[in-house]
Amino acid sequence: MFSVFPAGSAKTFPASVNLAWLFIFVSILHAADGAALAPAPPPPPAPAVVQLSSEQIAAFRYSVEKSRGEKGLPGMAMVLVQPGQTLLLDGFGKRSAASDAPVTADTRFALGPASAAVNSLLLARLAALQMVDLDAPANRSWDEFKLADASASRTVTLRQLLGMTAGLPGRADGFLKGPERTPADLFSVAAEIPVTSQPGRAFEYSDASAALAGYLAVYAANQHTAPAAGLAGGYAALARTQLFDPMGMKRATYDAPITAAGEDQATGHTHDGKNPWQPAPAVAVVGQALRPALGLRASARDVAAWLQCEITGGLGPDGQRLLAENFVQARWRPATSLDSQGYALGWAQQHYRGLEIIGHMGEIDNQSELVAIIPEYRTAIAVLVNGGGHDAGLFLQDVLLNFADLMREAAGK
Repeated sequence: MFSVFPAGSAKTFPASVNLAWLFIFVSILHAADGAALAPAPPPPPAPAVVQLSSEQIAAFRYSVEKSRGEKGLPGMAMVLVQPGQTLLLDGFGKRSAASDAPVTADTRFALGPASAAVNSLLLARLAALQMVDLDAPANRSWDEFKLADASASRTVTLRQLLGMTAGLPGRADGFLKGPERTPADLFSVAAEIPVTSQPGRAFEYSDASAALAGYLAVYAANQHTAPAAGLAGGYAALARTQLFDPMGMKRATYDAPITAAGEDQATGHTHDGKNPWQPAPAVAVVGQALRPALGLRASARDVAAWLQCEITGGLGPDGQRLLAENFVQARWRPATSLDSQGYALGWAQQHYRGLEIIGHMGEIDNQSELVAIIPEYRTAIAVLVNGGGHDAGLFLQDVLLNFADLMREAAGK
């Protein structure tokens, strides 16, 4: 398992999910100071968009595709957006090394841990609609919710669950891996596993924590009861009606199988460092239990629509406001808890050569993703790759840093 954490780090992830480089740029960028998680005051005027020439975009596209070819990665999709315009949206290579079907802008990839950022956007949208209260005790969403500690049960909030400062240990994730695990299992584990701290005091990465926030929001939006479709079905329906349809994310789904005959989906691949990449067996490591934190599958075109909402401060594709800009940007600011490592609500905030980057990297189902925003330049990038492990991680690391340098150069820095 590839790890980029500093020596002595206690961070661990479930081996089956293989997320050890989720915070890959924690070790390659300088961590930012934490800021309060409360909703921001009205934002200042938006920064000017740094213009990229067609020559710069073409050169960047060429360099990324050249690097992919040199590493032998079977396929990828790439997105580059600025407010109101898509600078780059394309697929490269093959969906699977075992076929000639090409990757396109509509090929569906597993987004894995980037799902947590979409989860937090959904809850921000619900908060804007006053369907949930991120800062009220979480048991107001469902009065049967509890953690193993009585005091924590009374005070923990949805925001703390989203920001992974609820005191829920990361090892809870290990009990929830596998396609057979359900939301009921998630709530049972949360109620039984000892907390490691009182809410708000310390950060510990936990997919279970983010998933709990997502499912509690379903309860809150459904008059504090489980919907007829169940929590997993209710969550997927809520995401569809409140986010995916308004943003135009037509192929985004939590329900698509890993493999489906004739479906435009990427196949995960493994690589031993010596032989060519090989298609990996289709193993569903994410069941319904962790769906809000890990289960989203979407195309590059879907991701472009999502990132437009992020960089425009909550606007949909037709210019309609889905949520206020302060709700969007509050999700980018890290917790003030101990050792937050720059982690916010589904995003990690870091700095590279003085440039703030809000981003996410991760891997699941032997597929890898990079999603990053440079707020100062109102520009975002996403790269989806159908390979996992060390080489895929290094490839995405290089793309991120080259992208940051490109933007600095375009801004004359």
